[in-house]
Amino acid sequence: MHHPIHRRTFLRASGITLALPFLESMTRAVMTAPQAENPRRLLLIGTPFGFDPVSFVPTQAGRDYTLTPHLQHLKEHRDDFTVITGVSHPYVSGAHETERVLHTGVAMDGAANLRNTISLDQEFATHMRGKTRYSSLVLSTGGPTTHSPSLSYTPNGVPIPAIESPAAIFARLFLDSTPQQAAMELEHIQEGRSMLDFVGEQARRLSRRVSSQDRERLDEYYHSVRDVERQLQMSREWADRPKPKPIGKAPKDIEGPDQQPSKLQLMCDIIHLSLVTDSTRSISLRTFTEHHNLTHHGQEPEKLAELRKTEVELLSAFNGLLTKLKSSKEGTGRPLLDQTMVLLTSNMRDGNSHRSYDLPAILAGGGFKHGQHLAFNPRLLETLDEGKVPGVIRRPAMGVNQAPLCNLYVSLLQRGGMEQDRFGSSTGTLNGLEPA
Repeated sequence: MHHPIHRRTFLRASGITLALPFLESMTRAVMTAPQAENPRRLLLIGTPFGFDPVSFVPTQAGRDYTLTPHLQHLKEHRDDFTVITGVSHPYVSGAHETERVLHTGVAMDGAANLRNTISLDQEFATHMRGKTRYSSLVLSTGGPTTHSPSLSYTPNGVPIPAIESPAAIFARLFLDSTPQQAAMELEHIQEGRSMLDFVGEQARRLSRRVSSQDRERLDEYYHSVRDVERQLQMSREWADRPKPKPIGKAPKDIEGPDQQPSKLQLMCDIIHLSLVTDSTRSISLRTFTEHHNLTHHGQEPEKLAELRKTEVELLSAFNGLLTKLKSSKEGTGRPLLDQTMVLLTSNMRDGNSHRSYDLPAILAGGGFKHGQHLAFNPRLLETLDEGKVPGVIRRPAMGVNQAPLCNLYVSLLQRGGMEQDRFGSSTGTLNGLEPA
């Protein structure tokens, strides 16, 4: 008689642990064991120049809206996404530099004296820490970095360098280190623990000789030290675990200008691999930065047509990624897209106007009730419906006709299982966005 074998059965002897391959005898154990809920994931895609409002923004709100020329390229997923327009970050003004606060929501008036804070992807990652090999992946398709090379920030507001090489990400996901590299990695982890032990002891000695206010600051420092120690311990544990086997061949990086669509498609493929192998549950991607000159079209027909073509290329790659996520199944048989919140947005309404309000967004997947257009600035819709090119529309008072973009961020955090009712400039969750 064959007894079911649990899929997490290991062979252990002489200090060596060997994970078994998936065996037929494990099937019954998997089928009869209670299935845990599939984990939530977050993917943020930021583009710095927005979208042409005439081509992107529907003129009707609700579920019966008509797909615009841009959104026609996502029509197969109409019931899988929600179009969101008329949102903004209050107390944020400027042009390209507002990209720095796209995923943080920190108030800013130009880049001077900006004190940034944690970005949405990193906030999400803190709650997923230790559950995957990488707490987050911060990515970019490359291109000009005159504004912000990264959309991700630490709790102290320090930008996290973005990885631009799909080949390097593939290596992180699937390729094991050489024995020398592995030994060096473990040595660095141990050195980090030793240094933290030292500075922690120094801080404790210091706390006996400082004021109560300084002691509070030191308590915050202790908390940071303990947090880093936990991260190092988790890094040590993951360093001992084998990586998943490669899926497909390692990609070759695409070099040179005028390659935005190909670079984005390759990066989308890598993102899919990262999620389907559960290597991380938090990803940030900065993309499509090479068409800045086209955004200053001044309504010239040729430039505007070229810009719209470029924006369609971005949306087509986005559509392909949604298709892959929907066709991939979780362990319980549900589409990966159902558990993955995918947000595409921008810090500008459009590059021609440089407006940092009436921001466009598409939220897909994640187990929300989709198939609708949530519009928070009716005046923008009226202008488009009248056939006019939206110019300088007076920014409505916050809470009247627009909603803080950070309200959407709170909705995403809560959907991810976090008991959090504030983030950045939020005043609550986003009205009209409900779980399925």
